[in-house]
Amino acid sequence: MLLETISLVRDLPRLHEISSILIHYGGGDLVRRLGVGSMLERAGRVLHWKQAVENEQLEPSVRFRQALEELGPTFIKLGQVLATRVDLFPPHWIAELEKLQANAPALPFEDMLPQMRLALQGRDPREVFDELNTTPRAAASIAQVYEAKLKDGTPIIMKVRRPGIEDKIEADLRIMAHVARLVEVEFPETRRYQPRQVVQQFAKSMRRELDLAAEARNIQRFGEKFADDETVFIPRVYWDYIGHSMNVQERIDGIPGNQLAQAREAGLDLAVLADRGANIVLRMILLHGHF
Repeated sequence: MLLETISLVRDLPRLHEISSILIHYGGGDLVRRLGVGSMLERAGRVLHWKQAVENEQLEPSVRFRQALEELGPTFIKLGQVLATRVDLFPPHWIAELEKLQANAPALPFEDMLPQMRLALQGRDPREVFDELNTTPRAAASIAQVYEAKLKDGTPIIMKVRRPGIEDKIEADLRIMAHVARLVEVEFPETRRYQPRQVVQQFAKSMRRELDLAAEARNIQRFGEKFADDETVFIPRVYWDYIGHSMNVQERIDGIPGNQLAQAREAGLDLAVLADRGANIVLRMILLHGHF
């Protein structure tokens, strides 16, 4: 109990931010019922209970999705997990949660540079790689992706973790664990859904995702498992440049799986793709036990 209290004191700024966002999107009753509001106010952090709810005419499911987006990467990921829980949410809530994307405004290259140097043991990536584009190809809530080439001309992508993201996610996970315990006490009907166990499993998943070296190990493992299958292409990873904060792999170009019109325009047979995709998934689950 003492350790829990110490953790909450450390996380008070983030807890205040989360509570304020929930109130803004109509979740004030939840904040009040869990006792979070009174705890924050005892600590001298004022909550604006009468703060107007933006777009009050919107459905609760829409406001919930918007709140998760504003709360940041941990909660966006949680919402994506909840989108698979058809046993908990009605179809229109599931449809709304499925809209959650981990996109985020890109940070300047100079802000990302320390993470790259950490993985490269102090070296500047502009000296290690050729044609490094300092404008990210993609920017998500946990990492940004850059394009470059190896010295031999091989096109690569560099997936680089955002600075400070690990501390923020760890704070969110501690707060989630505390809230899950409160939910089980305050809402006994939720116990059959095991909120604490759900948060524990979610925390394990988030910590794995933060480790970009673990992602590289998984890519290599998939490559070994499907080495004999010509219908599967696994990008090569380059271990000389990989660390917890950066992942470097072969760049491949293709069509996203949800862009069916683009696939048809390219002359691809969707039935064949669906058959191959199903076989790949079943092979991973039933034969490899790794998917």
